[in-house]
Amino acid sequence: MYLKSFFYTVGTVVLFCGACNSNNQQQQNTTADTTQMDTDTTVAETDTGTAVATQDSIPLTLVNGAVEQKGMMEKGKHIVFSFDVPKPGKLQASVKPDETNGNVRIAQIFMPDNTADGPFGMDMSYDLKQTGKYRLVISENQMAGDPYNGPFTLTIKLAK
Repeated sequence: MYLKSFFYTVGTVVLFCGACNSNNQQQQNTTADTTQMDTDTTVAETDTGTAVATQDSIPLTLVNGAVEQKGMMEKGKHIVFSFDVPKPGKLQASVKPDETNGNVRIAQIFMPDNTADGPFGMDMSYDLKQTGKYRLVISENQMAGDPYNGPFTLTIKLAK
C-alpha cells in the first residue's frame, strides 16, 4: 500500500515539474529576429527577451550624398535609419558614441529587395548595387562591452 502511494506521489511531482519546465522554455525562446523585418520598424527587446515594435524607422535625407544624424542608444534597443539610394555606388558609414567606450555598432544593412548583411563594427564600407530604400540597424554589440545608454552620431556618405 505504501509503495503504491509512493509511486503516485513521485508521478505527480514529475508531471508537475515537467509542465512548469515546458512553460519556462516557451517563454525563454521568444526573441527578436531582425532578419525578418519587411517593414521599417524599430525593435526593442525587453529584459525577458520579448520583441516590441516601438516606432517606424528614422528617415534620413542625404544632401550631396551625405548625412550626419544624432541618435540616442538605450539598453537592448535597435534603431533603424532608412535612406534612398538613387544610383548604385559605394557606402561609407560610421557610428561613433559620444562616450569613449560606448558600445554601439552598425548591426545590419537591409537592401531594397529585403536581403540583409551584417554584423559590422563601428565603421563599414559597402558596395550598393541596387537603387531604392536601404536601412541601417544600429545596436549594441552584444558580444562585447557593457550595455550603452547614451548619444551617438551616425555618418553616411555615398560615393560613385
